[in-house]
Amino acid sequence: MAVPPTRAHIRTLFLRILGVIFVIAFVSILVQVDVLIGSRGLLPAQAYLDALRGSARFIDVPTVFWLDCSDRALHAVAIAGAGISLGLILNIAPRYCLLVLWMLYLSFVNVGQDFFSFQWDNLLLESAFFSLFITPGGVRPRHPPPPHPIAVFLMLWLVFRLHVESGAAKLLTGDPTWRDLTAMVSYYETAPLPTWLGWYAHQMPLWAHQGCALFTFFVELLLPLFMWAPSPVRVIVFLFMIAMQVSIVLTANYGFFNYLSMAVCLFVLDDRHLQWLAARFGWGLPPAPARPRQAWRTALLGVTAAVLVPASIVPFLRFFPSTEGLEPRLMPVRRVLSSIRSINPYHLFASMTLVRREVVIEGSDDGETWQTYEFRYKPGDPDRAPPFVAPHQPRLDFQLWFLLLGGPPRARYFNTLLERLLIEPTAVAPLFARDPFPLTPPRALRLAFYRYTFTDIATRRASGAWWHRERLGYSTSIDAAALRR
Repeated sequence: MAVPPTRAHIRTLFLRILGVIFVIAFVSILVQVDVLIGSRGLLPAQAYLDALRGSARFIDVPTVFWLDCSDRALHAVAIAGAGISLGLILNIAPRYCLLVLWMLYLSFVNVGQDFFSFQWDNLLLESAFFSLFITPGGVRPRHPPPPHPIAVFLMLWLVFRLHVESGAAKLLTGDPTWRDLTAMVSYYETAPLPTWLGWYAHQMPLWAHQGCALFTFFVELLLPLFMWAPSPVRVIVFLFMIAMQVSIVLTANYGFFNYLSMAVCLFVLDDRHLQWLAARFGWGLPPAPARPRQAWRTALLGVTAAVLVPASIVPFLRFFPSTEGLEPRLMPVRRVLSSIRSINPYHLFASMTLVRREVVIEGSDDGETWQTYEFRYKPGDPDRAPPFVAPHQPRLDFQLWFLLLGGPPRARYFNTLLERLLIEPTAVAPLFARDPFPLTPPRALRLAFYRYTFTDIATRRASGAWWHRERLGYSTSIDAAALRR
């Protein structure tokens, strides 16, 4: 009788990587928390919670910042999160570390408003939540038994949903570019924060872009069906999944998302694969101790899985028009799930953006000569190469990609940004690589609207420009009094 594969060493490797990703996530928050949600930030968290007091309970918006939401508290929680992440890396009370990290990160997500609305924030919380079932207890667990098969199934279920839901959403939304395999023609150019390698990928011929779209469907919709196949097949599944994530890392910046996606994909493998790899380097991995048979644990995990698996399908049901009649019944479930952000739908690039429009802020002291503000990471100066910035996520630069998708800019954070530039420029100075008025505010601002497209190879060789931009128009002049009206 064949011995079922174990994942004790897979779990150990995954938890170390998860700890590193939590360090990155909290440090990334720390370096921008003041300008995003601090007391002088664009969407102050304290004002947000004050508006909720009396109408929302802790269970509705679970966050430690109900106790204190000062700038000092925001810094302290981010630093604590990074420190506790080291405990997870060093295998010090890993289950307790993971539970605290989940709560601290959820605390930021629930007060971060527009700046913490991304699917990678959801994936980090969900990965931490499901990892609690495979993480050993104790203060310093050494050579713990393998995780229970039901707990491993929950991790694989997350991997399955991450891929299949993303692929299914592309078809269910009816986006024609996915159906005719032309979605990748505009993908690299319209990615929120592309890299300079994305420029090169954009130059590929149509047949190559169509091949990339077909490969995406292959990885997201077909390969996950083989995650429970025999060992050699699972290796192939894993390698293809990793290949897709690496291609995304090379061409666009999505914070820690792709690194975390690769980490959860480790559960497609088992300990035999790590042992084989370690042997190639002359290393040996000790055999995992036998897992004790505990009927109560099996029963408890079975009940947990029986609840979580159906619950995890609920958020994705909105992509099926035929389920609209179920919405009133599902609303209580949706409210609970939205408050903890730990069971989520995944619908990456379900609808493609075909045109890139950008807003450029300009300031003037006399109303005649206008000088440009240059953000650090978002497209601006056409001669500046799209940078690599992941796994750090510059949340404002990323959020600005959404600003013009629905017409003229109406986002509250953007109006606050303009107000800060006109009244208190030092509060937002860290956002800019070029700030023409870093200390003394300008008399007026205006917004220039552009359509951005990648240059072709000939233009790049001749001029050195990475982008071509076509001006679409200007806003009227904006002063502090106009913003307050």
